[in-house]
Amino acid sequence: MSRKVAAGVILSITAGLIIIGGAYLWFPAFRWGPVKPYAGPVEKITLATLPIYTAGLLFIAQEKGFFGDNGLEVAVKSFQTGQTGMDRLKAGQVDIASASDFVLVDAIFKGGTSLRCLGSIATADINHLMARKDRGILQPGDLKGRRVGVSRGTIAEFFLGSFLTFNNLSLRDVKLIYLAPGEMPAALANDQVDAVMVWDPVTYDLEKRLGERIISWPGQSSQKFYFVLVCTDEFIRARPGVPERLVRALAQAETFIKHHQDESLAIIANRINLDQSIFKSDWLHSDYELAFDQSLVIAMEDEARWMMRHKLTEQTRLPDFLDYFYVAPLAKVVPQKVQIIIPPGGNGSGTDLSGTGPGR
Repeated sequence: MSRKVAAGVILSITAGLIIIGGAYLWFPAFRWGPVKPYAGPVEKITLATLPIYTAGLLFIAQEKGFFGDNGLEVAVKSFQTGQTGMDRLKAGQVDIASASDFVLVDAIFKGGTSLRCLGSIATADINHLMARKDRGILQPGDLKGRRVGVSRGTIAEFFLGSFLTFNNLSLRDVKLIYLAPGEMPAALANDQVDAVMVWDPVTYDLEKRLGERIISWPGQSSQKFYFVLVCTDEFIRARPGVPERLVRALAQAETFIKHHQDESLAIIANRINLDQSIFKSDWLHSDYELAFDQSLVIAMEDEARWMMRHKLTEQTRLPDFLDYFYVAPLAKVVPQKVQIIIPPGGNGSGTDLSGTGPGR
């Protein structure tokens, strides 16, 4: 090798190391440690979530100490539905709630004017329509006149409506039985209902109990839902630095999952109390990624129209959901993840990008 060629190779390697080193130091989601060690006071927050793997970033951030690295002591409380967590948030019993985008839409319709979405932490396709095959349900059309269990005010209710529509049925063609997710396996096994629309990992319990007696169809028609983080305007004003540090910790968790999938699977399985071998092939049906995407707005508008059409809300006007978005933390930490269209001059308090809080 000539000296000129050797020098060129060395120069290329050096330049590459400089680029990588620079990314390591300056791009928050590139590595797992914070850009700068946090030296301020530790903030205690309480966060509501569900025992499902769409909460993976939260579980990883807590298990690997990313919350602590960013000056946060996070108490994670688990509830059966996002609706319950959202109710606790509105009652001031938790600081932040994670739930489906549908639950956020429902809460806004119910007067949640102070709610602020910090972005989505996952998208997922984990809902299934499961029915008693031994009761003569062999195809979706056989659901007509049957009792179908679903959790009220959850994304499963929306997907049940969509599933029925896609199969030339409507909600009026079935008898809705409102159940908590944990009640569904026994209800289906004991003939209280003929079918349920429910999400993983509840589906595994159903399969274990009923085996060949059930038939299952994908419940979302490949339409993923968004698992979002929600706090209140009052929380942001009282503790303005916390949302950014929370998002930074979750960005570290996102990077960790991408590079350590086996360990991440084990952590998530332990947090939802499930043998990882049961859902090893399913857990990546969720995309563990921080985002503020325009498709989230479109999905929420679609869900809102569906709720109004089916008289599930007394509201008759479509909310401007940008008023409920607080983009600043994600825009600071990983700006390329913010891909929503904000009209010139902003669109209400929630879309403030200045980082000074929702108010302008």
